[in-house]
Amino acid sequence: LFARQLPHAPAMAFTYSIFRTAPLEVAKVFGRTPGCADADANLIQSVAKAAVETGLDPALLAATIGIESGCNQFAVSNRGAIGLTQIVPRIWKDTYNFELTYNLLNPTDNLHVGATILSRLVNQYGVSSGLHHYNGLGVGCESCDSGYADKITRLAGR
Repeated sequence: LFARQLPHAPAMAFTYSIFRTAPLEVAKVFGRTPGCADADANLIQSVAKAAVETGLDPALLAATIGIESGCNQFAVSNRGAIGLTQIVPRIWKDTYNFELTYNLLNPTDNLHVGATILSRLVNQYGVSSGLHHYNGLGVGCESCDSGYADKITRLAGR
């Protein structure tokens, strides 16, 4: 197996096997997730690709999508979170141009933005705290997240 550094990925090397196993990791998580069990091969491949491109654990991204949107690309929350990864445009408008560049109802755009944000937060804060930041929850508050990070890591099998 050879190691290959990915563009835009954190300073970590991926082996060839991650490219082959990422879709399987996503499919396993989706198979255990209500709403995602019927995900098609295109969505599974797209999630795996977004995870690998951003240096994110594919199972973690898949579990986040499962918890956040149940694999519904058209999901819109009562707080204005949009798409598969439930991005809140008003929070990220200074980083991403949602008027001209990114359509959050487009799965490719949504996965790119969501995976990039989650990857940066996980790299900066660690998995649990990164998930809390992703969800916009208070960090260090045992009662404020309803077990959000635990739900995701458990679903991801991590």
